[in-house]
Amino acid sequence: MRCFIVDGSGPASLQMVERPDHSTPGRGEVLVEVHAVSLNYRDLLVADGRYGGPQNPPIIACSDMAGVVAAVGPGVFGFKAGNRVLNAPFRQWPAGALRRDWSRTFVGGQGVDGVLAEQIIYPADALVHVPSHMTLEQGSTLTIAGLTAWGAMVTHSRVRPGDWVLAHGTGGVAIFAAQLAKLFHARAILSTSSLEKGRLVRERFGVVETIDYRDPQWPKRVREITGGRGVDVVVETAGGEQLGGSIESCNYGARVGLIGVLGGMDCKFSAFPLMMHQVTIRGIYMESAQELQALALALEEGKVEPCVDRVFSFEDAPAAYDYLRSGRHLGKVVIQVRKPK
Repeated sequence: MRCFIVDGSGPASLQMVERPDHSTPGRGEVLVEVHAVSLNYRDLLVADGRYGGPQNPPIIACSDMAGVVAAVGPGVFGFKAGNRVLNAPFRQWPAGALRRDWSRTFVGGQGVDGVLAEQIIYPADALVHVPSHMTLEQGSTLTIAGLTAWGAMVTHSRVRPGDWVLAHGTGGVAIFAAQLAKLFHARAILSTSSLEKGRLVRERFGVVETIDYRDPQWPKRVREITGGRGVDVVVETAGGEQLGGSIESCNYGARVGLIGVLGGMDCKFSAFPLMMHQVTIRGIYMESAQELQALALALEEGKVEPCVDRVFSFEDAPAAYDYLRSGRHLGKVVIQVRKPK
């Protein structure tokens, strides 16, 4: 089979190689023909060696896929050949709180092979059926982007009708946050420096308003939009100095899901608004297979379609990485490993 590997030495480390085809899946395992793989900012970090350092030996890249079951091993229930499936980001995290041993099974980084391959073998209890209304390209976006937004907004923040939600950026997580806000009858504000992207998210995803994160007064603008009360839920994708502005934007009892470090690992903020407004900050490091199943069911019930910006061919995977790195995308960038039959 063909696959793409990375060794953490930089963008050029992404290389197509051939590895032996997988044999019959073992007990509790499923053989999947991969059809689509979606990219995340984490994939750039892994390729650059900024996520766990050099990969020695190189690993198969990426963490998010959707495909078709080719065969199931003994003891597998709920899946059969021909089923469309997507993977949880951890090979082991069935439900509940994350454990240290499970955390080492996050695919596509830190020595664990990923999914940018023509076929993979995966634990059955870490697979979920693709919602029936989605294409495989759309389904591949749920693993990290969809699940991260779900974890920040639903699993831990319990978003409610009428809540104000602030999400930063217009990438996959932020767009999912806007879509989930609409699904749960909440109101979304997104930050972006692009007037065109701002117009698109308001028109396509029901975003109430957008703000320019380059404006140092943006927390004040958030309060103006919310009638002075502030937001109830924050999906914080940047961290760094921006986290302080997000806390300043919060209503009493607000919940902040810290999921990204685009603005840097070191976060500085005043403790006063955190204490005064009784704000809770929760670190989000993906979620369990059980939560992924809940997300898939909710999106199917609401007929929510993930936003796929652009689809690249398998051979053009390096170009997909470059496009993601450019920041021109709105939503998700996907690599089509196999063409639909």
